[in-house]
Amino acid sequence: MRTSYMELVILNREEKKKATRQNIINCAVELFSQQGYASTTVNQITEHAGVAKGTFFNYFESKEEVLCDFQLVLVTEELSKLRHHPGPIIPLVREFLMEMVRRLPGDRSLILALFQSTLTHQKLLELEKTKNDSFKQILADIITAAQARGEISPAMPAEIIVDLAVQTYDGVLLYWGKGLGDEKLANQMAFTFELFFKGISA
Repeated sequence: MRTSYMELVILNREEKKKATRQNIINCAVELFSQQGYASTTVNQITEHAGVAKGTFFNYFESKEEVLCDFQLVLVTEELSKLRHHPGPIIPLVREFLMEMVRRLPGDRSLILALFQSTLTHQKLLELEKTKNDSFKQILADIITAAQARGEISPAMPAEIIVDLAVQTYDGVLLYWGKGLGDEKLANQMAFTFELFFKGISA
């Protein structure tokens, strides 16, 4: 079926909105890494992104929401790519985790700021829970399929494994953000999840 002119206009408009939102997030994270989260203002973010302040508030209510949204959107989009993969899933999930770490700011104070901003804003807590629900459902589907193939032990329901995976991931980030563990976040995440994967393997 051919796409009408108006449908193309709408699609282009939505793509532009998505690109503008991502540009704001990328520029904000870049500033957070360069000068610190606390020192970065919304004005600086909009100037760096080349957008008006009103445009920023069309997408986000605060810089805290940008920081929270950054990780949740990233995780959900990347994980959804694995949903229908037919092969062994643990190596793919391992690589997915490493990709997530590579795309996170390699700065302990910024990782800690992510937790602080979320815990001190009720709306961000609710936002994270809503987006986590979507992410967890995707991961549960992946794990259920892996259990059916005999790759992951069926001893625990997929939903429980997902909860433990999220707790482990957040725990590593918080632990590392507090200045503990390996100097590199990627190493800390790899060590911890290697034990996790051994525990759930069939």
